[in-house]
Amino acid sequence: MRISAYLTKVANLPYAGLDKLGGGAVTIFAPHPDDEALGTGGLIAACLQAGIDVNVAVLTDGAGSHPNSRRYPRARLIELRRQECRAGLEALGLSLAKITHFDLPDTSAPMSGALFDQAVQRLSQLVVRSASTSLFVSWDKDPHCDHLAAARIAEAVGRGLPHLLLWHYPIWGWYLPSSKSIKRPPPEGFRFDISSWISQKHQAIAAHASQMTKLIDDDPKGFTFSPEKLHRFLEPTEYFIRSQS
Repeated sequence: MRISAYLTKVANLPYAGLDKLGGGAVTIFAPHPDDEALGTGGLIAACLQAGIDVNVAVLTDGAGSHPNSRRYPRARLIELRRQECRAGLEALGLSLAKITHFDLPDTSAPMSGALFDQAVQRLSQLVVRSASTSLFVSWDKDPHCDHLAAARIAEAVGRGLPHLLLWHYPIWGWYLPSSKSIKRPPPEGFRFDISSWISQKHQAIAAHASQMTKLIDDDPKGFTFSPEKLHRFLEPTEYFIRSQS
């Protein structure tokens, strides 16, 4: 199947509500600080308003976005991105006690080996401790190594916890070349209407000023979201693909 056809099916998944989440808590696993806001900001706010416990774990430190900045050397950038993540999640109503940072190096998240196993164990413990019945993670077809690593870690957790519902949220996968092929069945999952929480989501995204603005302007190769790429995540719908692994 062409990726364009697959993503069209994702964009037309049936709408569903919080009853899809299995009745327990929810854990969000983000590859970088900001992916949780972009992919699941509305869902987080909706869950919290409904009294559903939410925990957020962030895999990497986010230091790869502006590696050549002198004003924001690595340690300062890591702290900035951590503060942005916390501010964004607070805008959604999440307590800081519900945020966990794995602090693995940006662009070097493990896909195997001891560090991978440690991440799997740590995420699994969080899921079990929080009594989560749903785990949300980046899509395994997102063209970014850390997004793939996060997906593989979450999939390993899912294999060890058969009761767990595993959902993927696309970020960069939306922008894959339309001619690219994907070898898997048509997607299952749901669309979630976040109209009632769209303002909170916008605030959460805006909190990541290092990624959304020219706050860090001394690295010519630094990353900033373009309006074209950001537009999809400002819309009143979020998309979740059921894991088929």
